[in-house]
Amino acid sequence: MSTPTLVDLAELPPLRDDVLYDAEQAGLYIGRTAIWMQRAARDDQIPARRVGRTWKWSAKDIRSIVAGEHVPKRRKRARRPA
Repeated sequence: MSTPTLVDLAELPPLRDDVLYDAEQAGLYIGRTAIWMQRAARDDQIPARRVGRTWKWSAKDIRSIVAGEHVPKRRKRARRPA
């Protein structure tokens, strides 16, 4: 996985509803690295789905992330021993 270059959204093809995007492809639309996308998905900070051992994003997921519609779940804090 490489560091994404700054890409103008106008240069990217339109999102297709019949395609699942990998972390690198989805990251280009969102402006994040593939590693960030995978970590955020694993931590349930953004919508995504597991397909085998990889994370995938639908066009709907990407639009939701860009629009800021996804509210991440709050992580439970670890209890300290008494």
